[in-house]
Amino acid sequence: MISLFIDTSLSDVSIALLKNNKILSLIHNNIPEEHSIYVTKYIEEILNKNKIKAKDVNEIIVINGPGSFTGIRIGITIAKVFAYLKNIRIVSLSSLQARIIGRKAKYILSTIDAKHNNYYVGLYNEDYSKIKEAFMSKEDTEKLIKEYNPLVVTEKEELNIEDIIAFSKELDSINPHLVNPYYLKLPEAMEKK
Repeated sequence: MISLFIDTSLSDVSIALLKNNKILSLIHNNIPEEHSIYVTKYIEEILNKNKIKAKDVNEIIVINGPGSFTGIRIGITIAKVFAYLKNIRIVSLSSLQARIIGRKAKYILSTIDAKHNNYYVGLYNEDYSKIKEAFMSKEDTEKLIKEYNPLVVTEKEELNIEDIIAFSKELDSINPHLVNPYYLKLPEAMEKK
């Protein structure tokens, strides 16, 4: 089983190619505002390096947000088109949930800095099931931490990609047309419309 993992939700982009849940190659680079230039190049590079053709990819796991408005849209568009054209399995995960997979604690809190003392926050049980995902102020995030005393995982910590792929096997494949960005909060420009 050949899996392609795409995460363009933040300025750090991760593209991984896995065979039977083991990473063959990983490209992880910080490319703020340059996702559209590099993501398809990275996918092509990772396939060529491993002498795997696009037709041999069996599934795509894509991170659908929250995070960078444009980055999310680029990653999702590439994943949707690839999955649709190749008629393969596609699964999407939130960037908050993806960050906690592979971590062990009764409660796990995932945070992504949303700027201006705000955070995208995901609180999960030990089996990674969602208790809450929300856009929250720093103060409300601190209250949630006091209430649950969770293991806190920030966007600065590396993803456990092999664990994410193994976890995704339990999820249902969805129609590529139904894979959509997950924002939690619209960008200011869209809110003012």
